[in-house]
Amino acid sequence: MPKLIFTQRAAAELEALGRDAGAPAISKTVRKALGFLESNPRHQSLQTHEYTSMRGPRDEKIFEAYAQNQTASAYRIFWHYGPDEIRGKQRIAIITVIAITPHP
Repeated sequence: MPKLIFTQRAAAELEALGRDAGAPAISKTVRKALGFLESNPRHQSLQTHEYTSMRGPRDEKIFEAYAQNQTASAYRIFWHYGPDEIRGKQRIAIITVIAITPHP
């Protein structure tokens, strides 16, 4: 199972959602989607697909996952694979969450 890490931007966005008293349902939905992402990036409800408009800092493919669907300004999670961590002889798969944002 991959481990999630967050860029400063994604961490700040997640923290802001948690502080927003008007958005507890959105925060809960986003956290649930992050759980699905960590356990199975191809989980059906995430509707994960490649986001071809940009690439990661090391030319990684960027993916978009749905935290919400069929909702005005539905939240999306943008992420890429890696960089994996090496601990001794063990490789730990990493998913880097780069943004958590409402769909325009």
